[in-house]
Amino acid sequence: MLKDLEYLVKLQDIDLRIHEQELAKEQLPATVKELEGIIEKAKDELDSISAKLGNAGKELSGFEDQIKKAQENLEKSQTRLNSIKTNREYDAVHAEIEAAKNMLHTSEGKKTKLTEEVAKMNSATETAQKDYETIKNENDPKVATLNSKIASIDSIIASIAKEREAITPQITTPTLRTYNQILKRRKTGRKVISLVNRTRTCSVCFKMLEQQLMNEIKRSSKIITCQSCGAIFVWSPGNDPAVTA
Repeated sequence: MLKDLEYLVKLQDIDLRIHEQELAKEQLPATVKELEGIIEKAKDELDSISAKLGNAGKELSGFEDQIKKAQENLEKSQTRLNSIKTNREYDAVHAEIEAAKNMLHTSEGKKTKLTEEVAKMNSATETAQKDYETIKNENDPKVATLNSKIASIDSIIASIAKEREAITPQITTPTLRTYNQILKRRKTGRKVISLVNRTRTCSVCFKMLEQQLMNEIKRSSKIITCQSCGAIFVWSPGNDPAVTA
């Protein structure tokens, strides 16, 4: 029985490593998604600011066209003043001149205001571009590393499983059956084996153990499980805490 218990300790180490890989396989994709989301958010912010800048540029170009057209109309109207023959024509041309001046004044005012906004947008775009590049450069390697780990998990599990296949034949069938039954009930990766030493506590649930039970555990003549957590007790004096003076 003592040999069985020694093998169970090794088996538990193998199963904990398998559980660690299975947990990584379950959790790492969420971490990758989170990192990709951070990159995507920075890109969206950059795209949004760039789009606004592009629209502002088009609007600014429109004002420039309006100014050019108003200037042309003003010049034409002023030229026509030299050929006016009636008061009605004079009034009409002056009305055109005023309209052109108003259009010119309004368009130039809007252009000035929008030019200031475009300057701010350019600055914001540069900042967003730098932020995006920084975030991307920081997180792309992390994503690549995690994806590489995810891709290798199945092969790692398969390799560890071979270790399990090599050790299980060395454990008696009843002992292995008991271990596997307890392992099956462990949904959170809790240990199946409780290494007990002179501290007289279960190393899984930390329940205090009676001296009589401690003596039975030391004898290692049969499978003894913790009444509190169900773990299999294995006497391990080498696991004693360091003695301090």
